[in-house]
Amino acid sequence: MGLVLDEQRDSDYVEEIDGVTFVAGEDMKHYDGFNIEYANSFLRKGFVVSIKGMPASSC
Repeated sequence: MGLVLDEQRDSDYVEEIDGVTFVAGEDMKHYDGFNIEYANSFLRKGFVVSIKGMPASSC
């Protein structure tokens, strides 16, 4: 699982939080939740997506 740039589809899950709009494929709404964080360290730099119950993925 990772982050990609794509066009929004009618079936996508859309959520606005604090003025930022997040768009995810419809299959993401079946998870209990997820976090998007930015890491800036020697070992990891970039956005990190973590879904409850699954290992983190980054890009």
